[in-house]
Amino acid sequence: MKKANLERILGGAVIVSIPVVICVLSILVLLSPVFMNLEYQLPNFPEDQYGFSTDERLDFGNQTRRYLVTNAALDDLRDLKFNSGEPIYVERELEHLEDVKIVLQGVFKVFWGAVAVLILGGVYARFRNWWNGYILAVSKGGWLTAGLLGTILFLSIVSFRSLFTNFHLIFFEGDSWLFMYSDSLIRLFPIRFWQDVFLFFGITTLAAGILLGWLLPRKDRKPSPEES
Repeated sequence: MKKANLERILGGAVIVSIPVVICVLSILVLLSPVFMNLEYQLPNFPEDQYGFSTDERLDFGNQTRRYLVTNAALDDLRDLKFNSGEPIYVERELEHLEDVKIVLQGVFKVFWGAVAVLILGGVYARFRNWWNGYILAVSKGGWLTAGLLGTILFLSIVSFRSLFTNFHLIFFEGDSWLFMYSDSLIRLFPIRFWQDVFLFFGITTLAAGILLGWLLPRKDRKPSPEES
C-alpha cells in the first residue's frame, strides 16, 4: 500500500477514534464516586417521596455504580435489602442493570480499540515523518466531537425526554428500561439525575473537542523538514 493511502486511512481512523475516547473518558468521570456524591448532595436535588434518605441514596447508588464498572456479580445487588428485609431491586430492575453493564462493557472495548488506534497513529507519525498529518487528524476529531456533542446538547435543551427515550430505544430492547416511580431505580436515579448527567457529559465533551480542534494545532504543530 502506498504511503499516502496508508496515511489517509490512518488519519480517518484517528479522526473517528477521538470522539470515542473523549466521550468514554467523560462517561468514566460520570461513573466515578465524585460525581455521584456531588450530585446527590446538590441543594435543589429532588428528595425521594418514598423515603430514601440522602445517605441511603449514596450507599445504594454507589453500590450500583460499582457493580456497573467492576467484575462484581449481579447477586451483590440482589442481596441489597431494606430494613424490612425486602430487596432493594426487583428482578426487572436487576435485569436492566445487567443489560446496562453489558452495554458498558461493549463501550469500553470500543474505547480501548480507539486508544490503540491513537497510539499506533502517534508511533507511526513519530517515525515516518507524519506528525503534522497526525495532529491535523486529531484536531479534526476534536471538531467532529464538538459537532456531535453540540447537537446532543441542543436536543437535550429542546426535548430532554425525547432524547432520553431515543437513547434507550437504541441500546435496549422493548420497554425493559421503563419503571414505575416507586421502583428503586427511579428513586435512586430520578430524571433530574439524568438531566445533569447529559448536561455534564455534553459540556465536558464539547469543551474537550473544541480544545483539541482549536488549540492543539497551534500548540503542538511541528514543522516538517520541507518547512524548516
